[in-house]
Amino acid sequence: MAQGRARMRILDPDVTLDEYELDTGDVYFVPRAYPHHIEVLGDEAFHFLIFFDQPTPGDIGYRTTATAFSREVLASTLGVDERDVPDFPFTTTDPLIVGRKNPTPAPKTA
Repeated sequence: MAQGRARMRILDPDVTLDEYELDTGDVYFVPRAYPHHIEVLGDEAFHFLIFFDQPTPGDIGYRTTATAFSREVLASTLGVDERDVPDFPFTTTDPLIVGRKNPTPAPKTA
């Protein structure tokens, strides 16, 4: 982790939950397709680096998953009336891929 403090929770296939506190300099591994959540601890900014084991990672998170199911299936799964299921936003943009933040260097002059 580059800056800040956070808590990471990882859901294992046996439905147990692993929890770790992340501090500057820490490195953690999350197995592919394991649901996980990162929560900022404190008021300071939180910055971390993510490395993937494949060249084109994709979002398989809950945000996208919710739009793959019908309202009827979601209501049954969540144990609520279908009228109470919120309208989940659908996005075609992958939230894992972000634009370059560092500026392009100015051309050198002779």
